[in-house]
Amino acid sequence: MGEAATWQTVDVTDPRSVESFFGERDRVDHVFTTAASYRVGPMLKLDDADAASPFTSKFWGQYHVATYAAPLLPPDGSVVLMSGAAGARPPAPAPAYAACNAAIEGLGRGLAVELAPVRVNVISPGTVDGNLWAQRPAEERDAGFTQYRNDTLLHRLATEDEIAHGVLFLFTNGYMTGSTIYPDGGYTLR
Repeated sequence: MGEAATWQTVDVTDPRSVESFFGERDRVDHVFTTAASYRVGPMLKLDDADAASPFTSKFWGQYHVATYAAPLLPPDGSVVLMSGAAGARPPAPAPAYAACNAAIEGLGRGLAVELAPVRVNVISPGTVDGNLWAQRPAEERDAGFTQYRNDTLLHRLATEDEIAHGVLFLFTNGYMTGSTIYPDGGYTLR
């Protein structure tokens, strides 16, 4: 990691973009994708396209990243997928979003079996005070933050750095595979 680490923005909703990114590389030691562009809401209020949006970017995006990265990963390499605590404890009526997060955790377990000895794990954070929420309207963000603080054991939001520490743990622990960790402040326990 350190100075040798690189990153690049890729459109994970476009498999050709993902294929092109990995096609330019000879080797990838670790992969982490945070694909997340979706709409959430009650089943009876979302149209099919909006209901499918978490799967389009978050599930299929990560699936394609893993597909194109796999041939480039060394035996001691790893993949970390990102789901969300809503897969274990839906916060509101948003069943497609909750199902997508649960599906990513299943994908992680399935890929761990298929890609072994490459390790595949999932990080499933709760609400993070970071870039994703910064893009939402202030009223929605404030209400979501207040509710999440009330629903967790630690009564605060995670920081992006705290989630990054979890990802680094999953990259560097050579014996962890097929697991999901929940840096969610105890949200899934309540």
